[in-house]
Amino acid sequence: LRAKLAREGELPVVEVLRILRDVLDALAYAHHQQVVHRDIKPDNVLLSEGHALVTDFGVAKAVAESTGKHTLTSMGVALGTPAYMAPEQATADPHTDHRADIYAVGAMAYEMLSGRPPFAATTAQAMLAAHVTEAPEPVTKHRDTVPDALNQLILRCLAKKPADRWQRADELIPQVSALLTPTGGTTPTGTQPVVSSGTRAAIERAHPVRVAGLFGLASVGVLAIVYAAVQLIGLPDWVFWGAIGLLAIGLPIMVLTGHHERRRAIERSSGRIAATPSGGLTPHFTWSKALLGGGIAFAGLSVVSAGYMALRAFGIGPAGTLITSGALGERERLILADFVNATSDSTLSETVTELLRISLAQSPVLAVLEAGQVGDVLARMQRDRDAAVTPTVAAEVAAREGIKAYVTGELRALGQGYVVSVRLVEAETGAALVAVQEPAADAQQLMPALDRVSARLRERIGESLRSVRASPPLDRLTTTSLQALRRYAQAQRFADQGDLDRAVALLEEAVEQDSMFAMAFRRVGVLYVNRGDAEEGRAALRRAFALRTRSSELERLQIEAMHAWYVEANYEKGITANLAILDKYPTDLYALQNIAALYNILGRDAERNQALRRGIDANAVRSISYGSYLGYLRAAGRLAEADTILALFAERFPDSPEIASRRSQLALARQDLDGAEAEARLLLGAAPGLQEFAHNQLSLLAQMRGQLQVAARERREALRIGAARLDRRAENEMQAEVDGIEQALAHGLGDRSEMAGRLERLWPRHVDALAARGANPPFAAYIPLFGRAGRPARARQLLDEWRGRLSERQQELRGTRFNLRTAEYEILLAEGRLREAAAAYLDACEPYVRENAYCMSPVEVAGAYDRAGDVDSALAYYEGFLALKATRFDADRLWYAQAQRRTGELFEVKGNREKALEYYGRFVELWKNADPELQPVVSEVKQRMARLVGER
Repeated sequence: LRAKLAREGELPVVEVLRILRDVLDALAYAHHQQVVHRDIKPDNVLLSEGHALVTDFGVAKAVAESTGKHTLTSMGVALGTPAYMAPEQATADPHTDHRADIYAVGAMAYEMLSGRPPFAATTAQAMLAAHVTEAPEPVTKHRDTVPDALNQLILRCLAKKPADRWQRADELIPQVSALLTPTGGTTPTGTQPVVSSGTRAAIERAHPVRVAGLFGLASVGVLAIVYAAVQLIGLPDWVFWGAIGLLAIGLPIMVLTGHHERRRAIERSSGRIAATPSGGLTPHFTWSKALLGGGIAFAGLSVVSAGYMALRAFGIGPAGTLITSGALGERERLILADFVNATSDSTLSETVTELLRISLAQSPVLAVLEAGQVGDVLARMQRDRDAAVTPTVAAEVAAREGIKAYVTGELRALGQGYVVSVRLVEAETGAALVAVQEPAADAQQLMPALDRVSARLRERIGESLRSVRASPPLDRLTTTSLQALRRYAQAQRFADQGDLDRAVALLEEAVEQDSMFAMAFRRVGVLYVNRGDAEEGRAALRRAFALRTRSSELERLQIEAMHAWYVEANYEKGITANLAILDKYPTDLYALQNIAALYNILGRDAERNQALRRGIDANAVRSISYGSYLGYLRAAGRLAEADTILALFAERFPDSPEIASRRSQLALARQDLDGAEAEARLLLGAAPGLQEFAHNQLSLLAQMRGQLQVAARERREALRIGAARLDRRAENEMQAEVDGIEQALAHGLGDRSEMAGRLERLWPRHVDALAARGANPPFAAYIPLFGRAGRPARARQLLDEWRGRLSERQQELRGTRFNLRTAEYEILLAEGRLREAAAAYLDACEPYVRENAYCMSPVEVAGAYDRAGDVDSALAYYEGFLALKATRFDADRLWYAQAQRRTGELFEVKGNREKALEYYGRFVELWKNADPELQPVVSEVKQRMARLVGER
């Protein structure tokens, strides 16, 4: 070839292409054998009978046979001929590979076509530098008849970076062949169009199968992005379906565009048409226009979506929600009426109603009243609190409580399945604000149907679509067992009615039918705790905690809060868990109540009162926060503030029978016994719970007046009502006997040894009865009685047993500490260690002094100082107790009358006749109707009064 070039200079294009094809064919074979020539040049190409042969693999052999630690190139030796050396060869790059031969082929082709190498230099070093740093001029600059496609092919071979060149010799062969015979035969180069690599690539890219495949892959990516936007931003579902529709339309457009682009490329390569199409629809089917159209379509979808979200946010038109339009407010209270059941299964209504309540309770923008809350309202309306909540009743309750809307539903049979219909009704007008319905193929499909109904209802009310979609389905929140759900719904009804035992039994059946029913485990755990079955309650709460991921967000937070409190006994953690509930559900009454109770356990009284006041200010339907707050205010002696809260309670709940119970308690705190009795008697025809309170209050007042028989009768009636409500008949009978022993010991009636014997016989029975339901022994009741019955050793034995059951942490809690220290007081008193007894009681009171007025002057301390002969200290505490205008707890029952009489006696001893007569007179007035067996005490006091009057 070198000789031919020396003779002829430039070679014909066709001949150049044939030589190149043969050289590339030889190199392709060598490269497949892992041999790199490294010195391709005209000198090493032989021509024989129209064929080109590659010879002289000497450099390749030198490289292959190099031995030792380093190859020749890694030692910095540049192998090859400078005029044809690739840049990496020139720099002795150790990573030089077969692509250096591609570069040399390009340099040789350049010389065959133009008669000169790509670069010219006077020295080998300058030539090598040119290969590394300079760009070659196009071949067409030296010979304008060279086809542009061949020019581009050669320039690509001469790319500085190996990665930018043709990558394999056998990749170049079809390119050269195509240039050589574009229509199946050899024609003169100057008259035949040549298929460029770009044109060939365009033909391949536009193949219909390839276009459809790539479009499918791109569609998957687009839909993934749209779906993520729908879920994360909260776009409506139709945005996703709209994207699917646009892509479905786009597929045939892209395939047709590919068809037209492919046809144009083929025609262009054959030289039959111009590069720019014209006429008919063909000009419109171009890649740029197709992509532009797709972009415009999706931009339009984006604009429509944004417009819809804006209309929804501002409450405009059909897209607006009830909240954004102002029809309802954030955290709007709603009443859920019982479903109207138009099926043959009478149990479905209760179950479906409870399921919808659970689903709606997940909404952060709604506050659905619980059945118990509605029951409270019905009770204030002088209606049966357990009455069915029909749509009519729901409307009446809503109107009374100022609730704007209520939800009513209907369940109808449809063939083998059901139709679930739900309406949100405006309470004032009865107009349907929202109406939705969904089919259910059978009973097992009711939960998915209710999920869909609830989602549509919540969306129309104004909850964000993102929040709605984030709500777990009902079968995950509850159970897949319809029977377990029925038991749960029935249990809720009995719990709201105060029948804890039946509720517990039903919940036990529910968790037996589905051992993964987290809500049922939490509910039964709470009921166990409420009825005193502590250990069983903890076991159920542990199980609920293990399953808490199968519950709603609110339910999970409640489980974690209850577990921290009752299982871990970590009260600070319990407060944190309840605060987490309030962060998302700021008016959750139970969280506020629980926080107040936990603050109280920890002695954080100011924070406790703040939580209770927050519950009151939330204007909740239930009145529980009022009762708790009033109790703390009475204990603190803040009666004027209590009056204000009670007035607020009466204003919000004017027909509530609880008003009488709160007034009775306040009257007693003021020592207005007649007022307390009058209010209590108003409750004798009220609900069982309030009747129980009334009889207990009347029993207390009778005992303060020395009417022990009346007191015992009223107490037995209270216990009877409690037994009927809670099935505690056996326990209550024993409690009544304990009350009788306490009363006898307080008034010196009966033999103390006999009383001690009765206590010993009663103790194991009482313990067993409580243990049967997981409750602790009644240490706090029996230890003082054993002490007063003259058995301090037995009392101390029980106290040690009690302490042994408690952890150090539990013993440090102020409530437990108070109980233990006051029990110690009773034992020290019985042992005659009177000043130690007084000190023990004051120590027990110390954590309560700031918030409990009684602890400023406990009458028990007065009694200890009295028995110790410390008259002045005894009088100070007696007078402080009798002057107290606050809750005096059990002290009224046992000490109120005796303190009046004993204070008079001590003033008489001190010679203060006026004070003695004052307290004697108060005692006589108090006990004027005392039982006959106590009248001798009254007579004695009257004689003392007569003597003191005579001494004047």
